[in-house]
Amino acid sequence: MKILLVNDDGYSKEGIKVLDRALSSAGHEVWVVAPSSNRSAQSHSMSLKGVLEMTGFAPEHYHCSGSPADCILYSLKGGLFPSLPDLVVSGINYGYNCSSDILYSGTCAAACEAVLQGTRGIALSHEADENGRYEFERVCAFFVRNLEKLYSLTGEDSYLNINFPPHFREEVEYASVGRIFYHDIPEIIEEKDSKKLLRLKPGAVKRDLTSQGIRTDIEICMEGRISLSVLKVNPQVDMDVRPAVTELCLS
Repeated sequence: MKILLVNDDGYSKEGIKVLDRALSSAGHEVWVVAPSSNRSAQSHSMSLKGVLEMTGFAPEHYHCSGSPADCILYSLKGGLFPSLPDLVVSGINYGYNCSSDILYSGTCAAACEAVLQGTRGIALSHEADENGRYEFERVCAFFVRNLEKLYSLTGEDSYLNINFPPHFREEVEYASVGRIFYHDIPEIIEEKDSKKLLRLKPGAVKRDLTSQGIRTDIEICMEGRISLSVLKVNPQVDMDVRPAVTELCLS
């Protein structure tokens, strides 16, 4: 299988390097286009003006000055490779991409952009343990061993979002998307004339574990299991509001 790797933490991070080695050792043809530096929380931002720089650092391996979504768009549309890959794998991300965090995630956005560009996408994320250690080798071993099954779940209008908790049990549970509320506060750190300098002060984090039919991704991960969600790439409309809209007289 031809597999393109991307992430949002940067091409030099261990997560993507371990994934590259594991997939290559399993006989897959692996390409890499990843950001030149950390571009976490970039969501689906794209460089519509200016010039991007692609720098080769190994055969079929590049780092890109743009965002994770840029890495996919510019490499697949720009003829960087002789064909489309069979699959784009985004990760392994440092930390969860669960619940509301999916909205901000460059990791998930890259997998989403892959589907929009006509290929299949999987996003992989892994949370560190209490000592800040990651088990990338274990994550990769599990992923490579189950790649064929996981690939069969990908689609033309959706991608897989998989989250591995620390010390994870090799049990996968299908997950709904929960909600995370961050009570961060922008604080002024300096005022001079008409200019204010602000930064975000971390606050309390609240997780909503309410589920509708199936359990949430963060709930599953908190229990030590692997969460897997299939996410649509296009925004979904709220059909519950439709009857009320049809009753309105809009001019």
